[in-house]
Amino acid sequence: MFMISTRTTESCHGTVSSPWFYFGLSSWALTLLALVCLQAVSLAAQSSLRDNDTFVLETMVDFPDDVTSNDRPLTAKDLDALMAKLAAMGFRRVSWSYYGDGRGGFLNPTGYREEYQGQWNHYDATYRSLNPLKVAVEAGHRHGLEVYAYFKPYETGPAYVFPEGSPEAREWGLLDHIGGRLPWLDPFVRDHPHLRVKRRPHTAPEGHETAAITSIRLIKHDASPTRITRENLQVWTSPTNFRYQPSQQRFELTESVEKAPHDFRDLDAKVLTRKGDPIRVLTLSGLNLTDKYVLVTTDLQEGASDFTNSGLEMMRMLDAQGREIEGVFATGGAIAFANLNDFRGAGLMFDYGFGASLVTLDASNQNGRRGLIAFTRGYNEYLAGALCETEPAVQAFWLRCLDEMIDAGVDGVDFREENHSTHTDYPHDYGFNDIVLDKARSRPGELLVNIAAVRGEAYTEFLRKCKQRLAQSGKKMRYNLQVDYFRPNPPPKRLLAYTLNLDFQWRRWIEEGLMDEVILRQFALPYSALYEDPIAQEMIERSQAKGLPITINRYVAKGHAGSKLEEELQRARKDGRFRGFIFYEVYEYIKFGKSPGEIEISDPIVAQAAASLR
Repeated sequence: MFMISTRTTESCHGTVSSPWFYFGLSSWALTLLALVCLQAVSLAAQSSLRDNDTFVLETMVDFPDDVTSNDRPLTAKDLDALMAKLAAMGFRRVSWSYYGDGRGGFLNPTGYREEYQGQWNHYDATYRSLNPLKVAVEAGHRHGLEVYAYFKPYETGPAYVFPEGSPEAREWGLLDHIGGRLPWLDPFVRDHPHLRVKRRPHTAPEGHETAAITSIRLIKHDASPTRITRENLQVWTSPTNFRYQPSQQRFELTESVEKAPHDFRDLDAKVLTRKGDPIRVLTLSGLNLTDKYVLVTTDLQEGASDFTNSGLEMMRMLDAQGREIEGVFATGGAIAFANLNDFRGAGLMFDYGFGASLVTLDASNQNGRRGLIAFTRGYNEYLAGALCETEPAVQAFWLRCLDEMIDAGVDGVDFREENHSTHTDYPHDYGFNDIVLDKARSRPGELLVNIAAVRGEAYTEFLRKCKQRLAQSGKKMRYNLQVDYFRPNPPPKRLLAYTLNLDFQWRRWIEEGLMDEVILRQFALPYSALYEDPIAQEMIERSQAKGLPITINRYVAKGHAGSKLEEELQRARKDGRFRGFIFYEVYEYIKFGKSPGEIEISDPIVAQAAASLR
């Protein structure tokens, strides 16, 4: 029985004696033999899937979620135990999320702080001590699993910030973003911020950056009376979006009923107010606010609230000439580090993608993140961490990332453009990089159409290069076809997860043979859309015509599949058109224990569903 040491040369713990040393083999012979054995295991796993037409159960590992939710770094022993557990549960393929694994992971906060329970320090320690993707591939192959890399090219810096004036921003901030500094980025983004997806050209009105705010308009979604009075209203400000202080300036309050200048819609695009409908407006005047960040709230903590609107429609700031001052808003929401989302003790998240959610101004503000609306002037020039595909340097970087995945020994790569790095309240305003505009303006026709075409062609060319490299390496290429987004009118609340003004040419990808298999992915639409929606049916039919195996991706968490997981899994298996089913993601149903190698199933519903296929 052969014993193979899996300690990688990247280990920071020093060298470890290999069992082969005692047989007198040289290091190069050991390396060659190990590679041959691992390749044999990989080929055996691939052959098993090719030769067996049965339904394939898969899962996805978004490893940072697992790392940051633990109170210790994760190790190679943990990854081996995970793969053993997945194999025992009946999984045959694992997709492993890639975050610069071969380069030590993304840049991130380091050092222990009690309020974060050391979670980012554990991320750093884990990614610095091992290449998670490579170790996962080796462990998966030992246990008879195929392991694919999960590649999101646009996911190179999630869109959240540490508040500008916070100690966290000073210590860990990498790039400026309205409201603070971005803390979690691929080093390439930090070093090349100008290659990110850029906002449309815009010239601010003269004096816009320095004009004092003299009036604030608070806009209700209808004209019904409000309980808010002058005595209830409070204005808080901050020069740095950190620990807001009450303004001592007195103001006058006038109340009026006006006509809505346009439709008001919430995050789901539900119409709250039709253009021309009556709306109630509270105007605070007599102010002279010069601080960078301005917040309005009330002292009402109990009783029935009544002042609601979309967070992007509730507030307007005016200068002394009555001109609107342009800027972005904070509604109290955040996508990370909720403990820093508190206007009294920390700060707020501006332009984070969910700004159109319904806001209630006179709700209780006791927790520091509800019952408020805040403003700061200006716009983000770039999307947080998302790179522009039309830039040659970006494509070259993405291909280097792909090479890292291939070098890690993966059996294939899953591609997905949906991400957390494009979050903004104004997604239609991005995609206007200089190189894109130059190419688009050289073509006849409408500029926006040309921009989408230029960017779409660039992205397709990138996929062609990926397909060529993967084929040359004997690896498969799969693509997540977005049932939610690849349609004329995608759900508005999902727009934040994509770079807009880009034609994702999924039909062309299928016709050109740029994918070996297809994954159907949906998030906002119901699971039934995979069987009923016309776009989903077209995706299935086009894939079948090209002989492409189709796998369903399903979120297993409560609120998605939940207790219906087994039923949905069996429906997909019996349908006959689908080759497999992905449980998304491992974090939802498996937890790592206190000691390396300890694994436990945290959701028995998922385990029961997996067992139903055996």
